[in-house]
Amino acid sequence: MARAWALLALALCAGCASTTLVDTRNDVETTVSYDWRDLEAAAAEMAHSILASPRLGGSAARPAVVAIGRVTNDTCQHLDPALLTGRLADALSASDRFVVSAAFGATADATVAQARAVRGDAAFDAASVQARGTLRAPDLSLSGKLTQRNVRRDNGGLRIEYFLTLKATRLSDGVVVWQDSCQAVKAVAKGMPAW
Repeated sequence: MARAWALLALALCAGCASTTLVDTRNDVETTVSYDWRDLEAAAAEMAHSILASPRLGGSAARPAVVAIGRVTNDTCQHLDPALLTGRLADALSASDRFVVSAAFGATADATVAQARAVRGDAAFDAASVQARGTLRAPDLSLSGKLTQRNVRRDNGGLRIEYFLTLKATRLSDGVVVWQDSCQAVKAVAKGMPAW
């Protein structure tokens, strides 16, 4: 029994010794999964497309309010779409044409509503409570889908195709005023595991 514990401890220590920190600035490894590089590239490409569109955005004096809507993960992986939408929100907020709403959509902050729910509560200083009529409704909603397709190749391998499609809907009339997509395609050799 003691020998089994010693072997287990040795195996665990060996596993720890092989763990290294990845230098993300110099990492060139390709993975079959939709990894952080793909998320970064997709967010950058989509942000560039949004910022380049003359049909979107306000001005520095009155930036358009964007609500981040639902972005569906239709892949076999446990990806959190907030990793992508967070990067998009960062890029949009860094421009002078957009601000991102925290009162609506997938990025809604419950504190916005809670801070207004205390109006009339004697425990709070009325002068410090958020005034009525101060929230801005969103002008646009950004939503989309990340899809994965596994395609058999002639050589017996597999091609894994990831497609990200996003659209911006003008909320005043429900018209889609921008839509774009990007893809990441990865090849897997015959006999290699994939999902």
